[in-house]
Amino acid sequence: MRDQRCAFCGQKAHFRCRATDELLCLDHAAIEVIAAAPAESGTVAVASAVKEDSAGIVALAHHFWDEVEVYCFDRIYDLSELPAFVVSIESVLVGALSYSIEPRQLVIVLLAVLPGFQGRGIATNLIDAATGEAVARGLPRVAVATSNDDLPALYLYQRNGFTISEVRPGEILQHHAGELSGFAGIPIRDEIRLVRTV
Repeated sequence: MRDQRCAFCGQKAHFRCRATDELLCLDHAAIEVIAAAPAESGTVAVASAVKEDSAGIVALAHHFWDEVEVYCFDRIYDLSELPAFVVSIESVLVGALSYSIEPRQLVIVLLAVLPGFQGRGIATNLIDAATGEAVARGLPRVAVATSNDDLPALYLYQRNGFTISEVRPGEILQHHAGELSGFAGIPIRDEIRLVRTV
């Protein structure tokens, strides 16, 4: 995996600044109202993950969350056991979406794109692939959960047709047995659940 470090402090980067192209950690990222720029052009090929992609998916999970077990929707998912869609550029896995098939929905468990590759439409293409999978399986909706601090994720999902279906106050705080610092220093406390009807 290419170096994905914050331009200011050297910590792991989570975001890319569209104005300066610098990579940013959670502490150095902030929301600013700017004119929306179209995603960079270019073809993004989404593929179903194969066994050889597993290490790259695990590396993405460790980069963003330092773990491969994700707690959401009242359960723990092991990313190493889930199907996924991936995007690779120049033989490097740069984005992934892991999912679980539930009785009445497809649940997005992980959606991650390396900061240096954000803004190219990769996340939207991965969401579209997951939505296509739900349709192919006859499932009526796609669901995802994020944290209260993750304003970029809330923006992304709502721009892609998701609506907030439930807020679980204190869910993440309780699961992690303490407060974590998230995007722009916002304390991570609550699980926000979103759904997209297909």
